[in-house]
Amino acid sequence: MYTKSKALRYKKALIALLTILLNMPLNIAWAVENISLRSVEPTGVIVPNPMETAKLARGKTFQVNHKTFSVQFFFNEKDIFGVILKRNKKHSIHFRWCLFKSCEESQYDYIKIIARASAPPFENDFFSIPYPSYLPYSFQGIEFSSPK
Repeated sequence: MYTKSKALRYKKALIALLTILLNMPLNIAWAVENISLRSVEPTGVIVPNPMETAKLARGKTFQVNHKTFSVQFFFNEKDIFGVILKRNKKHSIHFRWCLFKSCEESQYDYIKIIARASAPPFENDFFSIPYPSYLPYSFQGIEFSSPK
């Protein structure tokens, strides 16, 4: 049976719980750790372009230097997260998941545009490329390019 004394106890318990939660520091209340690619030194491990995904070490930051752009990225064996370090704004930047290790063109390649010519993102902007998990096959290489 629900009585006034039980209601008063629940109300006091609720007030005590809310007081504890509101006074808790935010870093304890939210179990999230902020990371920043910008705080990493300006050069990661310089890799060839195109590259095999199997040769990319876990937990490392990589850098691709092209004549029209420089890109720094992190590969978690599935998705790609990166930042454009420098770029010629007259050219777009494309990313390609390659079916073959050598990145020779195939109808099964997956192409994503990171930045269009004369459009954002400009210098020091981040990008992310999720792995297309809906495809029934996997990729063995990746390539950054800048078609004219």
